[in-house]
Order: sequence, then C-alpha cells, then structure tokens
Amino acid sequence: MATAIHIREARAGELAEVEALVKTAYREFQPLMPPEVWQHWMANISETLPAPGGIVLVAERGGRLEGTVTFYPEAAQARQGQWPAGAGAIRLLAVRPGSRSRGAGVRLTRACLRLAREHRVAAIFLYTGTFMAAARHIYEKLGFQRAPEFDGHPGPIAYRLDLA
Repeated sequence: MATAIHIREARAGELAEVEALVKTAYREFQPLMPPEVWQHWMANISETLPAPGGIVLVAERGGRLEGTVTFYPEAAQARQGQWPAGAGAIRLLAVRPGSRSRGAGVRLTRACLRLAREHRVAAIFLYTGTFMAAARHIYEKLGFQRAPEFDGHPGPIAYRLDLA
C-alpha cells in the first residue's frame, strides 16, 4: 500500500530543503529562458520563501518532501502583481520531478483554497507560465479562470478563483 500524502506547514528548519525542491522542480524550464532571466527567477525564489506574509505548505510522503506551495492571505504580501484588495495569492507551486502525477500538486492547491476560506479571502490570484502545462491543468481543474487583465507583459499569465 502506498504511503499517504500529508499536507502541512513547513518548519523553519526546512526552508533550505523547500528552496532546493522548488529550484529542482523548475529546472526543466531553464532551456526556455535567457540566462539572465533564469538567474533572476532563481534569485527571486531565494528571496520569496523566507519573506514574511506567506504560509509555506509542503506535501510529505513517508518523511520525504515531495512538493510545496506558498499561500498569501494578503495578496499584496506576495510581492508579485497588483492584485485587488481582499484577495489572496498562491506562489511557487512545485512538485519534485520523480513525485509528479501522484496528487501532491492538487492536494497543495486545495490546501490553499481551505486556507483562503479560513482567512475569508474573496478571491485567489496567481501567476504561472504558458509553458507550465501541468500547473495550469491543476488550476483549471480546480476552477481557476484566466485573468488576462493582470498578465505581465512580457511575462507570466494570471489566473483567478473567486471564493465569495
């Protein structure tokens, strides 16, 4: 029998492991970017994870971290985008390459939805890349809709899920 996925908040001592997991998960996208854009993205990950305001969640199976996501009850604290007041945000959804297609990404995103409801957030916003097909599939499956009015130019595409 397979070990169940457990979603929980990351412990302070795990942030270096979480950062390494995110960077490993995103490495497949490196060939799609100029080196300076890649370096900026990796530096942004290093700055974002320990910053205040976010709730870093992890998916753990059998004592091993398989995925992560950061939920912001106040979207402005995500330091990304100009989201409306009263909105939350999701950043840095990542699943270890060898652990994909086992439900961790969906479970992590659903955990963010639960937190949003607990914090009485009216809507959740996020950015993703057009090249991040697996993540976009998860978001669309869970009801997120494209929000092109918030897209970065050039850059990431925005999604929104209204909870109210």
